[in-house]
Amino acid sequence: MTSAPLSDQRLLIDLQRLDSQLARLVHERRGLPVLARIEATVGALRTNKRDAVVAAAALAEARRESARADEEVAQVVRRAAALRERLSSGTAAARDLSAIQGEIDQLGRRQGVLEEAQLAAMEALDNAQAEVERLAQAEQEVRATGRGLTAERDAEFARIDAALQDTQSRRDALAATIPAALLAEYDDVRRATGGLGAVALYGRRVDGNVEISPQEHARIAAAPQDQVIHAEDNDVILVRMED
Repeated sequence: MTSAPLSDQRLLIDLQRLDSQLARLVHERRGLPVLARIEATVGALRTNKRDAVVAAAALAEARRESARADEEVAQVVRRAAALRERLSSGTAAARDLSAIQGEIDQLGRRQGVLEEAQLAAMEALDNAQAEVERLAQAEQEVRATGRGLTAERDAEFARIDAALQDTQSRRDALAATIPAALLAEYDDVRRATGGLGAVALYGRRVDGNVEISPQEHARIAAAPQDQVIHAEDNDVILVRMED
């Protein structure tokens, strides 16, 4: 059973406050709201990049379709122009004139259909180009947001890290004044409980206005002042703060 002067035991309460502060700072660093916003921004950027790949493929296809439609219209126009030139030149046989004119008329109708398809292809191309440009602009906006969030995160990290360093320094200095056996017992308890090594006891009241039972109080009151006492329900060290 560990023994230590009550004055040394009471140092554990100050040490516990520092350890609790360190734990809060670590928890705060891991749970900064800006981290979730950065994660969401990264997700938005990934989605944007996937959409951009699809949009780029759609634009390439729209360009091919538009070029094909333009060529089909050009072919009809060239063929009709050649036939009109033949009619006007007078080199065609009389028996062929009707057939030539019929083909010209047919080509005119075909040109009308192809020009409608050409307009549709041009509209699809414009829409595809606009989507690529929209996604490119959206990417720039997401990246700008990400840079702002990263700067905010770094500033928060710097603030918390400075507080962690200061608190850890004070913790190390205080721990150096506590007897090694008592400090080791405290650290063992803190590891076993997940962070709580010692609590202050004022008569029958434990920190947090929780009262211990009369039987527990009697057990503690009967113990020598230099005896390190642990609670009955867990291994936490109870530090008597009143003589």
